[in-house]
Amino acid sequence: MKYLLLLSFIIVLSSCAVNPTSDQNNKGSLNVVSTEQEAQLNRIIHDQALQQLSEVQPEARLLYEHAHVAEVQGELKAAIELYHKAMQQAPENGFLLTSLGLAYLRNEDTIPARRYLLKAVSSDPGYYKPKLGLGYIYLQGQQWQKAVIQLEDSLELLATIEGTFLLGKAKQAQGDFPRAKQLYQAVVQVDGGGKLGKAAANLLRSLPR
Repeated sequence: MKYLLLLSFIIVLSSCAVNPTSDQNNKGSLNVVSTEQEAQLNRIIHDQALQQLSEVQPEARLLYEHAHVAEVQGELKAAIELYHKAMQQAPENGFLLTSLGLAYLRNEDTIPARRYLLKAVSSDPGYYKPKLGLGYIYLQGQQWQKAVIQLEDSLELLATIEGTFLLGKAKQAQGDFPRAKQLYQAVVQVDGGGKLGKAAANLLRSLPR
């Protein structure tokens, strides 16, 4: 599934978002979107994905919906099984691959999570979520440069609060404290009262001056 039709919507989001830095040596400036803006975009992506599944593989859509309900209810093993069944109907669908990979990641099973997220990126390189998930996996595995590559690519597609925070941690781990500071400041600016905003504020205080 390709999300190029959402480009104009992302541009509108970016025009309303916070621009934390004009650093042109780090893939340009970031326009970090709010949690509400990201949720709005995800609803559009979700609706488009289900519409396409209905047109091509209606059984896959039904299985996805059952899997999604199971996942929301915390029944991750059941959700993963249903996502696999859905993928049997549409094995190259980037949205299903991403959903399966993220379900594995929420179940703390990083090996299959990485495998399916990599397949999702290959199937649909224009979707930010699988790259964000891969960035998190590589960060947890202390593979700093791999994390940076995936997270920067994800942020180029959509500069989310989570992606900005994770890239800040990767840059801090690499010793790039000025860039980490910029990224943490961006998170605080957009999400000062939120969980990641507070975590970023604490990390800012820990950086070398």
